[in-house]
Amino acid sequence: MQEITLEKLQFREDYHIGLNQFLMDVANGNRLIFHFRGHTEETMVIVGDYSCNYFRLTFEADAILLRSPDLYELKEDVEINPIPLLTLTDSKLLTFAREMMNLDPTKDWVHYWLRAFEQDFHVLSPRPPVLTDLGHKRSDAIVKHSFDSFIVE
Repeated sequence: MQEITLEKLQFREDYHIGLNQFLMDVANGNRLIFHFRGHTEETMVIVGDYSCNYFRLTFEADAILLRSPDLYELKEDVEINPIPLLTLTDSKLLTFAREMMNLDPTKDWVHYWLRAFEQDFHVLSPRPPVLTDLGHKRSDAIVKHSFDSFIVE
């Protein structure tokens, strides 16, 4: 598997990601930290195969994690898109947040739409996330094998 970069997440249609862990770093001002597995084959992401890239996306403390636009009764005008990280400078969710949440107007807010396996995450941030390539990680799953004895007659 190749090294992962922010540009690959923003432009590759044949790359799939799955959330491994999400943290709010309270000690550092509530930064949002996402750990993902990524691979060109979705099955490898689902099973947590060792060949997956393991990486961290960190959004600074002023970033805001929001629920899906559907929950705010907003319908984004974005077609189904296989790119894992969409960067939107204008979206209905961003407009909603500017009006209802009083976002700082001196900052250039961007809507980052993370499209992970069976989950979407919406983060508003005036700064791009920092991607840290963590190499490869073995699956956390524990597989137990049992072999029943059988009698051959």
